[in-house]
Amino acid sequence: MPLDRQSPIPLYLQLYHQLRDDYDPQRSAHQRLWSIRKMAQNLGVSKTTVEQAYEQLLAEGYVYTVPGSGYFYNDIQHWPKSVTKNRPRQQSAPASPCRYDFRYGISQLLKPSWNAWKKAVREALRQLEQGPTTLYPDAQGSLALREHLVTYLKTSRGVHCTADQIVITNGSKAGLSLLLSVLPRGTVGIENPGYRGLTRLAASYGHTTTAMPVTDQGLDLETVAQVAPDVIYTTPSHQFPLGYVLPISSRLALLKWAVDHQRLIIEDDYDSEYRYNAHPLPALQSLDTDDRVAYLGTFSRGIDPTLRMGYLVLPEHLVAAYHYLYQYRSGMVAGLLQQAMVNYFENGAYYRHLSRSRAINRQKYRLVCDQLARTTSIQPIATGAGIHMVVRIPNIDQTALLQQLAERDVRIYPLDSNWAGMPSHDYYLLGFAGLNLETLEVGLKQLVQVCDVNQ
Repeated sequence: MPLDRQSPIPLYLQLYHQLRDDYDPQRSAHQRLWSIRKMAQNLGVSKTTVEQAYEQLLAEGYVYTVPGSGYFYNDIQHWPKSVTKNRPRQQSAPASPCRYDFRYGISQLLKPSWNAWKKAVREALRQLEQGPTTLYPDAQGSLALREHLVTYLKTSRGVHCTADQIVITNGSKAGLSLLLSVLPRGTVGIENPGYRGLTRLAASYGHTTTAMPVTDQGLDLETVAQVAPDVIYTTPSHQFPLGYVLPISSRLALLKWAVDHQRLIIEDDYDSEYRYNAHPLPALQSLDTDDRVAYLGTFSRGIDPTLRMGYLVLPEHLVAAYHYLYQYRSGMVAGLLQQAMVNYFENGAYYRHLSRSRAINRQKYRLVCDQLARTTSIQPIATGAGIHMVVRIPNIDQTALLQQLAERDVRIYPLDSNWAGMPSHDYYLLGFAGLNLETLEVGLKQLVQVCDVNQ
């Protein structure tokens, strides 16, 4: 029951749809669903996400509850055959729970931050009771939230923009979708290795894509000049997945190329909050004086991945096109959540959360570096930032390595699918933000032991 964390559809709705679609009148009646805790553990989501999905099923009559026993499918009479007859079945089962799971994109829940977020949500509910019209934002999102972002992005990333350039989105993928829908059809250059899902996303809006290699200095600018795509998607402050940083000289050269050829750069600043050996780098957009950069950011990694809230800063020349296409559409994110985020900003909780999160992830980052420094069988690729690290583990068969790690309840993630063309089978991603320090240390020691034995 895999969930697409890059989808603009909220996780609880994805789960609700899958559980609803899995109903089979021949076998499902009175069948017990997994407990909320077990489902959350298996899918790697919060219990709140599962609760929301189950409550939606309950409200629509697909399930019933037995106190102390959980949720069960109802016996639904006259179920139409067409509902399930031709539906493609999911072929992949959810990954089993793993104690030392180095998955990317999840964060350890910090209790003070979570309590502050719940307080912000409760305050938004109170505000809804007092004046509901303030919680129905337009397609761009809450003006108050966009104004907070203007200040936050200026002080933290050097981004210069107005509230009218900002769109509140369901996350980075939703922001990309919006941007691709506004742009004329053309060629999108994608870092290689990089976010391969962009290939399918771009194609759905009539764009073609081309892969551009990444060096230890970030995006290869010689290839950019040769290929000359209409749009470039890049992660200059912490290249995904390898972690390289595009130096200032290359940033200025890339911007000059975009100005000279009237091209657009999409800057995905996906985890800019986490830099451990120096101050956070200014965004590429902060250097842009010619309106050539669209800027993507997210709150999901700063608070919780299930929040699914991000933002897009449009170049000024695309604002009119955006308004023309989207002025009569509803906003992407519920007004209640946006007001909660406004409250989170206004009482200073967001900044306190980032400070706590940086501190704990800095400890985890140093622990990863310390453990990997004890072996020569694992080679870190780039260090100093982010909530993951890419490593190279050469001379070990990938299938055998993953199997041996699984026997020790350890899971790491090959990067084969991030490469266009011939994949490289000895690169792996280690996400460390979702593990507490004790679990992280044990998991790293298990990884080192397995790799050393195979050398």
